[in-house]
Amino acid sequence: MTITKIAGIAFIFVLGVLLVVGFISHDGPAVEPTPTATPTPLPTVVMSCVPARVAIQQALNDYNAQHGEWPTADGQPGDIEWTKLVPDFMAGVPSNDSKCEWWVNSDPEGAVCLQNIC
Repeated sequence: MTITKIAGIAFIFVLGVLLVVGFISHDGPAVEPTPTATPTPLPTVVMSCVPARVAIQQALNDYNAQHGEWPTADGQPGDIEWTKLVPDFMAGVPSNDSKCEWWVNSDPEGAVCLQNIC
């Protein structure tokens, strides 16, 4: 065998090895990830208020079913008047009420809202 034939075979062999390694290590075409909106985490104060939300919503619904209005100053959506809910619809004002701003939403009407989060 001549050196030219050996060099040609070696070249083809190395080229083959490089192609195989390239296919093994390549996961497909590079694709740029699609940007997605990252949700803004709720502040810690808001998170501490969330557990009371279900009980407050139930009390609002019960009050509205019995009185035909919401437990607010004028019976319309707005700031919750706790004296209208306690003790008949709730055992007491939520313990974390000083940190939370609860009200009856107008859209959708009757949904309990917390610091602009409905």
